[in-house]
Amino acid sequence: MSAKVELQGEQPARYDGVAMLLHWVIALLIFFLIALGLYMDHASVSDPVALHQLHKSVGIITMLLIAVRIIWRLTHKAPPLPQGMSGIQRVMAGSVEGFLYLFQILLPATGWLMVSAMAMPLVLFGLVAWPLIPLPQSVMDSGSLAEMMPGLHQWLGWIFAGFIALHVLAALYHRFIKKDHIVERMVPGHRSDR
Repeated sequence: MSAKVELQGEQPARYDGVAMLLHWVIALLIFFLIALGLYMDHASVSDPVALHQLHKSVGIITMLLIAVRIIWRLTHKAPPLPQGMSGIQRVMAGSVEGFLYLFQILLPATGWLMVSAMAMPLVLFGLVAWPLIPLPQSVMDSGSLAEMMPGLHQWLGWIFAGFIALHVLAALYHRFIKKDHIVERMVPGHRSDR
């Protein structure tokens, strides 16, 4: 019996399939958006409109999936962290996770606000018109929000990328140095009863 408890202590409880699917699909979309954003900033292209429309379309889809993920997380408790984790590791894990969720909200929100302030058309994949955020006419006339938003959106993207890097480094640390099976909580195909 004590061996079974030990085994369970080594291999933490896992996230459910919906949480895993949302995590990995959103992660792939975010990496795509970051790569596309960097490409748009540094490449000279003859028609940047198509790239911007693709970035906006994928961004809106990602925003909707993030909303689903947040609702899912609020209604489905996350598996507990392993008992062997120190208090500081628990605080850091919770803090980084909180910032990742915060930036998953801020980035699409600032992108949507930027497009709205610039009165740019927003048509998802050239098929479905997406509404702009209604802004007061005085804001639209001044143009200051439209000038500020691209820089803000870009800086938030860089900060978000930093938190993503911390998250990935922590996962690699747990997987290859601590070997505490915490990564398997979010990896499809691993079972805690193995």
